[in-house]
Amino acid sequence: MEIRIDRDKCVSGGVCAMFAPQVFDQDDEGMGVVDNAAPAAELAAAVRSVVWRCPGHAITVHDQEQEDGA
Repeated sequence: MEIRIDRDKCVSGGVCAMFAPQVFDQDDEGMGVVDNAAPAAELAAAVRSVVWRCPGHAITVHDQEQEDGA
């Protein structure tokens, strides 16, 4: 799982850090950051829920298995 945050779209709402604090945090400017680039499989559902909750639609998730053709 590769998690990306588009800083141009981030509105500093903190939803990512609120709903998946094991994966996301906010920097000094309040922008979302990926704090755990390789989250455990049991966090996948939380990460995916943050994707659709993000008010700026700034977060994307890319599954490595799909990209590798599996």
